[in-house]
Amino acid sequence: MAVWQFTIALLPQDWLDAGGDVLSLFAEGCFDASSAWRSYRHPQLEQILGSALSQGKSWSSQLTLWGSEQTNDIQLFRSKDRVDSVVVRFDLRQPNMALFQQVIRIAQQLRLAIVTVETMSIVPLDVLRLLRAAAESRAAHFVLDPASFLSQMESANTRPA
Repeated sequence: MAVWQFTIALLPQDWLDAGGDVLSLFAEGCFDASSAWRSYRHPQLEQILGSALSQGKSWSSQLTLWGSEQTNDIQLFRSKDRVDSVVVRFDLRQPNMALFQQVIRIAQQLRLAIVTVETMSIVPLDVLRLLRAAAESRAAHFVLDPASFLSQMESANTRPA
């Protein structure tokens, strides 16, 4: 993930409705959504995800990628023909407003929830709320003021534990 990318994960709404806990997917600094996707099935999942961006070049047989890893992309990871995760990354250097709107429509169409990876919180399926989450992200801070962002990162990394 590039520092200028705002990252969200898509999760099955049915999993959340059945008591799924978003925080349980973030263990020991890693994000693993495979348990949330275990029972999700939608025959047009890839077709609908691919409607937002053109198919890109994947670096893994387990990854279907739309867009570009350096800008905006949608990443669908699979193992053993099962979905493990769906992640969307927005390039905040040149925000693609249409992509923000398309992601909301895709989530609604596929009955998926949006979770910000940075804050581990659910964002309502509303484009203004998604844009606000992006605007409050570290990626936005970096894009608006790289020197300040890097200075804060340096300070955070040099504090005694």
